[in-house]
Amino acid sequence: MHLDKFKTMIETNWPGSLISLKHARELHPRAKEYLYRLSRRNEIKRVVRGWYIIPIDYRDPWDFITRDKGFKVIIKQTAASIWNYDFIHRDVIHLAVKDKAYGRALEALGKMIGWNFEIEYHKVIPYEYRKINNLYIETIESSIVSCIVDWSFTDAFATLYFRRREIDFSKLKTLSKWKRISNTDLRAWTLIKYGCSLLNEHLGRRIFKIKPTEIKQIDIKELVKEAVEKVIEHA
Repeated sequence: MHLDKFKTMIETNWPGSLISLKHARELHPRAKEYLYRLSRRNEIKRVVRGWYIIPIDYRDPWDFITRDKGFKVIIKQTAASIWNYDFIHRDVIHLAVKDKAYGRALEALGKMIGWNFEIEYHKVIPYEYRKINNLYIETIESSIVSCIVDWSFTDAFATLYFRRREIDFSKLKTLSKWKRISNTDLRAWTLIKYGCSLLNEHLGRRIFKIKPTEIKQIDIKELVKEAVEKVIEHA
C-alpha cells in the first residue's frame, strides 16, 4: 500500500479524531512504519506514545469532542452546563473514560492545543448516561447528583430549575439518597430537597412537589441560599 493511500484511509475513517496504533494496524499491518513516516513529514502528529492525530483547525474543544471516535462520557459540571444552557460557563471539560491510554491521549492533546480536559478513569462508568447526537452525556438526574456531591450547588440548582419538567424525581431520589456531599455526612437528597424548598419559597409557588425541608449545617445552608438566589436572579 502506498503511504499516501494509507493517509487517505486514516482521514476517511478517523477524520479529526485521535487514532491509536492498534486501530491503525487494522487498516494495514505496516501501520507503525507508516505513522512514523507521516509524522516525519508533519502530515500526522504524534500525541503520546501509540496515539496520533491528523491536525485540523478545530473551532473549539466541542468540535473535537464531536469528531473524536473514542468512547468518553461527558460528566459532572460539564454535563450540567449542557442541561442548564451553560448557566455557569466553565473552561474545564469533565470526561469519564474506560481506556487509560486513550485518557492520557486526550489530556496530552488538550495541553498541546490549550484545552483543559479533566479525565476520570473507570472500569465501569459509575454515572448514568445517554447518547445524544453521537455524544454520551451524563443524564440530567445523575449530573445534578454529581454536582451536589462536588459542592457545585449553582450548577445543580440551575439544572433543577431549567429542566424541572423533564426531571424524573423518583430517579433523582434513588440516585441521590445514599450519596453524601464530599467530606460531609449530609446526604445529597436532603440537600436537594432543601434547595427545592428555597426555590419554592423565592418563587412564591410550589413548582417542586417536595415538603419543606431544613438542614443543620450553617455553612452549607449559606452556600445553597447563594446558589438559589443566583439562579432566581438570572433565570
